[in-house]
Amino acid sequence: MKLETLPSPSPRTIRRAAGIRALGLILPGLGLLAWGCTGASPAPPPSILLVVIDTLRADAVSAYGNGLDTTPTFDALAEEGQLYTRAYAPSPWTVPSHASLLTGQTIEDHGVGLSGRVVLPKAARTLAERLRDRGYETAAFSENALISEDFGFSQGFDHFAVRTAEEQMAAGKKGTIDVVDELRDWLQGRDPQRPFFVFVNLYDPHEPYELRDVNPFLPAGTSTAEAKLHKAGGRTSHLICDRIPGENPLEILRGLYLGEVASADRKLAGIRAALEAQDEPNLVTVVTSDHGEHFGEHRLLDHEFSVHEEVLRVPLVVHGPSLEAGPIQAARIDEPVELRDVARTLLGWAGADTAGVGGRDLRTETVPPAPRDLIAVYSDNRMRLPPAFDRDAAREVQDFKRQGCGDADRVFGDMLAVTRYPFRVNWYARYPSEVVDLRPPAQASAPRPPPPPELIAALRAQAEQFAARARLGEDVAPEPLSPESEEALRSLGYID
Repeated sequence: MKLETLPSPSPRTIRRAAGIRALGLILPGLGLLAWGCTGASPAPPPSILLVVIDTLRADAVSAYGNGLDTTPTFDALAEEGQLYTRAYAPSPWTVPSHASLLTGQTIEDHGVGLSGRVVLPKAARTLAERLRDRGYETAAFSENALISEDFGFSQGFDHFAVRTAEEQMAAGKKGTIDVVDELRDWLQGRDPQRPFFVFVNLYDPHEPYELRDVNPFLPAGTSTAEAKLHKAGGRTSHLICDRIPGENPLEILRGLYLGEVASADRKLAGIRAALEAQDEPNLVTVVTSDHGEHFGEHRLLDHEFSVHEEVLRVPLVVHGPSLEAGPIQAARIDEPVELRDVARTLLGWAGADTAGVGGRDLRTETVPPAPRDLIAVYSDNRMRLPPAFDRDAAREVQDFKRQGCGDADRVFGDMLAVTRYPFRVNWYARYPSEVVDLRPPAQASAPRPPPPPELIAALRAQAEQFAARARLGEDVAPEPLSPESEEALRSLGYID
């Protein structure tokens, strides 16, 4: 059972060139845009639900065409809203991606994920802070210990429920809070006269994958006992390069992963039901992920040591009610977007301050956007232990996972991807750069033309310039970690 690539766009595909506002797609924004018009009655600001399904690669979502019915809740949102087919994360791991999602800033701006920084700076003004200043009640519910106060993500939230690293280790499993129950409890005490911003991180698809009583996505004929023989239910992130499992174990791991994806989708259904029970007439829902996952591609598992498509391309759906302009038309948006666009868009819906927020407002572009370059970074410095530890020993511990890897695997050192769709240049501190063509495979009767040399030269130059500014490839000492941050990273397998 392979995770299939996205099929060719269907006839209902709508490109950005047609103009989103002209199509009347994301209509809550239309009411907000009328606030400044003389004589216009101000529309109430929408309540906002932002859900990150952690470690969810786009092709694990059935709305993208895998044919497996893994995500019926997500799919239902996509049927009525906008499904973005080329959404990209700025990093292959949790903390930098969330930092960009929740601030609208690039990694270069907020610094998380560079030079060992893993804590969002207090100076970074978050989406929650801006919405709270706009009059919103703000609440977060996180199953991931990295998305917590220890890493700076509580900024702007009136209420923050999170599973801590200590709780995770004590429980011996990934989840220690019931997100839906916690949300219902919070909703009972909130002010119904105010709009809300609810952020949720669902952690199910992150390894280790649970071996459940029912595992419908395992290969046909695979027993629970056989799955256990192939490390099911245990950590697998070290099984890379020369240690990579064979095809049958990989299929078992894929099946377990898809079971976790389905579990997160069921939680999404519960979250939506809890909010709909509030009779909220004007709810905007955005569902996405922070990064994807490898299943044998490039001889990798998990999402470390990579800036490949499997870990950078994420699902994104935007759903909202119709207003006076009529019902929303479902659309597949093929124009490449990035996670930081979400913050800009949500702030625009709310009529909140956007000063210093980058990205694009996905509601308001009425002309074809100019091509833009998307940058994603993986810094090897993120894995280092605090300076109090012996640095040479720390490197040895860090490289345990890569003991079976060689130069051909390109998994050592800093790396970044610069994408101007459909072409990408992957830059490596320790290896020559490589050109990646993201176009679907060509048919023999219609071979695709090669990438324009001048474009590839420009992307390479931009990669070199970014690497120099960010000091990628240099031996930069990491920021000291608090004991709580260190323990959270250790419990989740990011340091040993």
